[in-house]
Amino acid sequence: MIIVIDGPAGAGKSTTARAVAREAGLDYVDSGAIYRGFTYLFLKHGSSREVFLNSLDDHKIRFEFHLTDARVFLEEEDITEAIRYSEVNNRVSEVSAMPEVRKVVKDILRDVCLGSDVILEGRDLGTVVFPDADIKFFLTADQKVRARRRHDELLRSGEDITLEEVLENVEKRDRIDSSREIAPLRKADDAVEIDSTNLTFKEQVVRISRYIRNRRSTEKTKR
Repeated sequence: MIIVIDGPAGAGKSTTARAVAREAGLDYVDSGAIYRGFTYLFLKHGSSREVFLNSLDDHKIRFEFHLTDARVFLEEEDITEAIRYSEVNNRVSEVSAMPEVRKVVKDILRDVCLGSDVILEGRDLGTVVFPDADIKFFLTADQKVRARRRHDELLRSGEDITLEEVLENVEKRDRIDSSREIAPLRKADDAVEIDSTNLTFKEQVVRISRYIRNRRSTEKTKR
């Protein structure tokens, strides 16, 4: 079974998907971590697009997904925490818009999910990567609410950044993600939309988990 959660930056897709994975007994795959890993590599190359793209065939980035844990390595360096910093946040939409990167990531995701019951989160999973996914969700929230959530997350990790800077970054990412030529962010026609603006974290997890449980029950009945 493949379940996808798409949505804009700061909607809470990663934390929600992890919680739902625990609740539903699924493996969790963080597609955003893959794009962030390549963004980290891009910055390592001095933001040179040409040098970076030439390194894609031998990128030396390794991803480990197991249950609700996602780890990212550049050669032997664990960069799982580093890819969450503002420097990466500010450039990830730019890097993920590159067609060459999207192709590599799509191949990685399909390989990782082969033969597994998984839940993934991202931007174009339900529209491009897994258009035949068993269940699709589109998780969104008001832009200012998303910025506040991301700001709280960054402060907890020790970053010194203002709410205004985070809001500016969220607005920029929304603009790039929605207007890019390749695989723009949009809700799949058959996706269930969850607006979490006025929901607690627990409420959105319960709502998604209940939907998955009901769908599984319906499928079993049909058989």
